[in-house]
Amino acid sequence: MIRKILTYYAERLEEYLSRTHRRPEGLATVGMIGNSTEERPNKMVVSLLNVERETAGGIAAPVQRTSDGGYARLQPPMLLNLNVMLAAVFDERQYDESLSLLSDTLGFIQSVPKFEVDGTGYTIEVVNISTQDMNNVWTLLGGQYYPSVVCKIRRLTIDTETVSGGGRTADQTEVEM
Repeated sequence: MIRKILTYYAERLEEYLSRTHRRPEGLATVGMIGNSTEERPNKMVVSLLNVERETAGGIAAPVQRTSDGGYARLQPPMLLNLNVMLAAVFDERQYDESLSLLSDTLGFIQSVPKFEVDGTGYTIEVVNISTQDMNNVWTLLGGQYYPSVVCKIRRLTIDTETVSGGGRTADQTEVEM
């Protein structure tokens, strides 16, 4: 599902950017940032930084009643957020174009804060990152900095609906002693 969400978002970003930038090789893609062995794609690259658990959803009870009066032990769904980086990965000669593409990408994030993939809604928002944290991220990515923004995509739910136990409840409400 993560791949599908990021690919969908990159495709919508591509459509938005192609309105003002004319480039036959495309403007947005999903990929790794910071791999210095490859050529720079001269595109806006959408890359997953990490996955974090959403804690605002509370804790769900793993025991649920079934339609036949019994119960089933289900693990509650995992609620997740995706931290992604959108980086303008361009050659040094095209630095001004990378800044222009980043500006237009920020316009896209602002104008389309909600999107839907396979009937499920997601939101995207810019995340503030300190200079030190940004330095740490770019060091992990290989040390080469590109103009970028970090965003959080919210509301990914992982639910396999796996039953780990079950049983029946008492049929009588009275207990004889």
